[in-house]
Amino acid sequence: MRNLRCLVLLFFSGLTFSQSETTVAPILTVKEIMNAMITPTTATIWGAYELESESEWQEVRNAAISVIGAGNLLFMGGSAQGEALLAREAEWQQFNRQMIEAAQEVITAVDGRDEEALFTIGNDKLYPPCESCHQRYQAR
Repeated sequence: MRNLRCLVLLFFSGLTFSQSETTVAPILTVKEIMNAMITPTTATIWGAYELESESEWQEVRNAAISVIGAGNLLFMGGSAQGEALLAREAEWQQFNRQMIEAAQEVITAVDGRDEEALFTIGNDKLYPPCESCHQRYQAR
């Protein structure tokens, strides 16, 4: 009963407990994310054919996971001037979302050991948002 009274007193006293606030801000530029993460991993996905060993399938799966992680970073934009503002644009977010969704489908194809689906997803679902984003934003 005493513990209950203490809790009630704390509640009504206005005493608050807060965690320290952390600010999440981009550390890498979009170009760094593209060159170090997106380009090599999408190349792995697009180059995947005649996969035979578990390690080959796992490499493609890991590449798709990396694309998803990089896509999450790109939702914030990059650390270079103006990149955070670009990330707020609806088109930027749409291209990113499409890339992430395609990478999730790559994982499903890998888990099903479906090389035909992997090829189709890579060409029909992953490539278009990448190319469209490059056409729209690469010159900036």
